[in-house]
Amino acid sequence: MIFHINRATLKPTTTPEQIEAALAAWRTMGETIPSVRSYVAGRDHGGDYEYSCIFVLDDLAGLFEFLTHRATYAMDVIGLELVERLDIFDISDDNDPELGTKIEELHRRRNEDNPSIAGLLAEVPTFRGAGLES
Repeated sequence: MIFHINRATLKPTTTPEQIEAALAAWRTMGETIPSVRSYVAGRDHGGDYEYSCIFVLDDLAGLFEFLTHRATYAMDVIGLELVERLDIFDISDDNDPELGTKIEELHRRRNEDNPSIAGLLAEVPTFRGAGLES
């Protein structure tokens, strides 16, 4: 099982309407991407971030479907311009010693296949995540 996690702090200029649109887009991802088993998206409590989401996926194939789904790309277009700080990471109970490298490769492949999305990620002032660092 893979838990795909996003933690974000938004720019001070982000409006309540933009926040709601971004949260709705995360929820749409959870509800429409077939490989998502469960998800949660909302306020981040007890950390240095304002909002977070977690998507639960079965395996690498499900993660890649999730990363390349049209709902994920739609969220990228809506949300990445709002983000001041973003961490994207994956947690798994799989004992494969190469799993981290395989996950990195999926993220890298997704970004290479979609230069406009990679460009949006590169514009985030503080970003840490699989496949692209800034």
